[in-house]
Amino acid sequence: MATGGDHGETVRPSDADWMPPLSRLLAWTLAVGVVCFVVRGLVHADSWSYAMAWPAIAPQLVALLTSPRRQWPVYLASFAAVQIIPARLVLDFAPELGLLATMTTVVAAALLLHRDQDWVRGRSDSLRSWLRFLVLASAAPLAGAPLGVASLVLNGEVGTTGSELLNAAMAWYLSEAVGIAFLVPLMLRWDHYLRRGHSRREVLWFAAMTALTAGLCAAAITESSFVLMFLSGLPSMAVLIRSGIAGAFAAMIVGPATVLGATFAGYGPFAASLPTPGQAMISAQVFVLGAFTMVVMVAAALEDRTRLAALDNASYKAYELVAELTGDVVILVDAEGNVLRRASPGHEILSLPDGPLTKEAWLDQVHPDDRAGRADFPKISGPGPSDPFRIRKSDGTWGWYVVHSRRTEDGLTVAVLRDVTLEREVQESLTDMANTDPLTGLANRRGLAQHAADLWSRARAAGEQVTALFIDLDHFKSFNDLYGHQAGDECLRRVADVLAHLADDSVCVAARYGGEEFAVVLVGCDAPQEFADGLAAAIRALRIPHLGTDSGMVTISVGVATLRPWHTTDSDAEAVVAELLDRADKALYVAKSRGRNAISIYGDDTALRDGAALRDGVVLLGEQVHHTAKHPREAAGGRHDD
Repeated sequence: MATGGDHGETVRPSDADWMPPLSRLLAWTLAVGVVCFVVRGLVHADSWSYAMAWPAIAPQLVALLTSPRRQWPVYLASFAAVQIIPARLVLDFAPELGLLATMTTVVAAALLLHRDQDWVRGRSDSLRSWLRFLVLASAAPLAGAPLGVASLVLNGEVGTTGSELLNAAMAWYLSEAVGIAFLVPLMLRWDHYLRRGHSRREVLWFAAMTALTAGLCAAAITESSFVLMFLSGLPSMAVLIRSGIAGAFAAMIVGPATVLGATFAGYGPFAASLPTPGQAMISAQVFVLGAFTMVVMVAAALEDRTRLAALDNASYKAYELVAELTGDVVILVDAEGNVLRRASPGHEILSLPDGPLTKEAWLDQVHPDDRAGRADFPKISGPGPSDPFRIRKSDGTWGWYVVHSRRTEDGLTVAVLRDVTLEREVQESLTDMANTDPLTGLANRRGLAQHAADLWSRARAAGEQVTALFIDLDHFKSFNDLYGHQAGDECLRRVADVLAHLADDSVCVAARYGGEEFAVVLVGCDAPQEFADGLAAAIRALRIPHLGTDSGMVTISVGVATLRPWHTTDSDAEAVVAELLDRADKALYVAKSRGRNAISIYGDDTALRDGAALRDGVVLLGEQVHHTAKHPREAAGGRHDD
């Protein structure tokens, strides 16, 4: 029952739901009646012919399997009537007990198999489904076999000795097992084979294999040869491989029908080698059932393999589609770091050779400076992305990538390489904007601190000294007053251009510290005094007019300080650089206090001494004029030019 509606009303199936479609009911009833009448006629004519009853059970079971359970009583009643009435009227035979045995088997098998509608409808031909079918098909006849033997005894068709009862039980069980195991799948799958559509060439090939099966069976019967009988199954295997399980069953029907029919008639290797017809039929049915089981197992295994291959192909296509849609490179890596597979965009985006890649070949595509960070891949350090690293792209350029990776239970690693080149360029651009003075293009205070800290760390590792220069444009306030702020900006830019070209960026950083103040930090300068002298001379060589100075042109004052990393114990690079710049700043105030246009060197003994004062091109040696007890900026009360 089902509940429906807004008020919880009980909805019952209508009377029509219990009644099968009339055309379907009549068709199945007619098929069952004809087959059962022929089989019971054979049983009535020969005491051992009931072993040929295996075709009678199949149509009844297929009718139930392909119908709703609520329609089963109508089918069973119709099948019972069509079997009992002709048998009583024509054969003068009471088949009720035998019919009860057969229907017990049919119902048992239907109850066991009906649940797996995917297998019944041909939607699943997996090995597991076929194994389940074979087990259940073998178990269901056990329910009806005792009643079948009882009907044979009551009808006087078999004796009551132990051997006779045992042979009768085996014959009854095997006839129903063969009917279920062999004919039911054939009837369920035959329409699938027809619906597939086949070329003329395939039809001719199927007909040739079927004819070859019939010929081998006929030869086996004529020669009473078990070898030829065994070989008769090979064409069916060939049909199986090419046309699928339904085609194989269709080709096989010729062989078992021929073998069982010939054995029943007293011909063939089974009839020739066994003393009684009953034993011959039992052996023939066991052979047919065994051959069928072998074909089913091979067919199901092939179906599983085909299905897995199709799933693998579909997964790979989906895998490539995901990579294409996301623009990512998706790779599959083993535990040693070898790339087993990648989506095709990986070949189009990156400069990766075709086929699987060893870890060494993969690392060859990584930028030399980043290989050390990739050496432990696919070791996963955390749930997030890896640090950015560079990989050679198909156009020869280097792209920045991060890796998101997850490890499977069998040790494989799925890695998604995401291109972050654009994000990194934007980030670097924003960082440059944040660290760069917009007027001069030099670093600002923040950029100076970061770059200088890197230079300090490198100098400490290389054992080189670090020098800082604080530079101030003399009387720059009066320059702005005399020439205007636009001229002042141009003056700052020209001075900045000189500072930007003092040395390579790997050993030097120049910055506009604020207003007219500049700072320089460089590594490996063995003669700071001479370097500062050269800088002052280069600024004078610009010959920027400035009537507010004694020389009539723009000049600078410079404070210089040097630290040797191996003389310091502080491991904080930024803190040490800040101390170095502070010393250079103190030295600059000494130079300013000496009248400007001068260079002052911060002493190693933490005192300040005036290194040289430039007056009309003459270098004058100065003496100590300031102590570190009080910062000169504090003494001056503000900016240098103030």
